[in-house]
Amino acid sequence: MQQQRPNAAPSAGFNFVLAAVLGFIGVFDLVLGLRGEGAGVVITGLALTIYAATLLRDALHIKKTGAPALTRKRMNTIGLACLALYFFGIMVKRVPELAAFFN
Repeated sequence: MQQQRPNAAPSAGFNFVLAAVLGFIGVFDLVLGLRGEGAGVVITGLALTIYAATLLRDALHIKKTGAPALTRKRMNTIGLACLALYFFGIMVKRVPELAAFFN
């Protein structure tokens, strides 16, 4: 008897909610960073906003066609890249030597 893979398709509704939360925080960080909070805040805001836009694109595509816009591998790659950018922004915000270099 052949085993079936579990159905683990992404949900459009959950992607919308996650995109809204991350997008709000990302735009808020971008505005704070541009108003003088520092480069680290801009970098973290940029990372969150990029991933929120990716999730929103995927959610809209799921809603329209029923299938995700990106493969799971590509989505994971984009997510890890945004996570790396986010951690870099945190390091710039929190490590005094890096903060002094970028400010």
